[in-house]
Amino acid sequence: MRSTAIPTTNLGRAAHLVAFVLAAVITEAGYAVEAPVRTSPAEAPFPDVPRAQWLKIQGSDGRKFLTAILRPEGTGPFPVVVVLHGSNGLTKEYLSVAEDVARAGFLVVFGCWQAGQTQTDGNRICSEATPQARWVADPAANSGKELIAMARTLPDGRADRIGLFGLSRGGHAALWAASTGANVQAVVVDAPAHAPNIDPAPAKPLGVLVGLTAPVLMMHGTADSVIPVEQSREYERAARAVGKPVTTVYFDGVGHMTTVVPESQAEARDRAIAFLKKYLSE
Repeated sequence: MRSTAIPTTNLGRAAHLVAFVLAAVITEAGYAVEAPVRTSPAEAPFPDVPRAQWLKIQGSDGRKFLTAILRPEGTGPFPVVVVLHGSNGLTKEYLSVAEDVARAGFLVVFGCWQAGQTQTDGNRICSEATPQARWVADPAANSGKELIAMARTLPDGRADRIGLFGLSRGGHAALWAASTGANVQAVVVDAPAHAPNIDPAPAKPLGVLVGLTAPVLMMHGTADSVIPVEQSREYERAARAVGKPVTTVYFDGVGHMTTVVPESQAEARDRAIAFLKKYLSE
């Protein structure tokens, strides 16, 4: 897919954002309380979405995480939601979810948290991000935490109200992040890939369930042929057994990713947004 340069007005806004996030967060006493997040302006892979402000987060080992910031109407500070894509990378279907969340009043961070191995346009867009093999080897370290760290630095965002919205493989990442110290306040997962059909596969989020502290909304279609619904039912049973705050919605006869497929898209997105408002907008 050809990349088109960001319009000058967007570059100006991106430069302002970059200048902010390069600085550490400072307390009133003048001490830095959080490490700086290094970013640089980036070209837009989807230039027909003018409200998206694109940049690249500079990660370790030369990794770069292409990321869009989508702002809601009004003035902040806003609660922030980090949207994590599925195995096919950064695509318009996931961006559509991010746009709806932003329209609902959230500041949204949507970006490449991983470069999957399948040769798709979305994974080519994310080619500079963490490769799939590193995620498989260490899902705790490679679960979108670069995007979460940047979300805390946004000048018009609330660092104390951060939510995750993970789809398919992004759901696996969201559950891992929320269970391994990411300090988020709400998690929505759609058809989370607890045990993706790859060899080797990463460890299941079930293995770190004890560390989960945020409330979770888990949605899954009962006719999902990509990630069998039983994977989510197993996670639900285990979560309830140890008193973890997990809400589940199963969509009868619906396939993979309820917030994307037409037959359930509207209801699933409404449920997700209502859940995020409940826990992030107080």
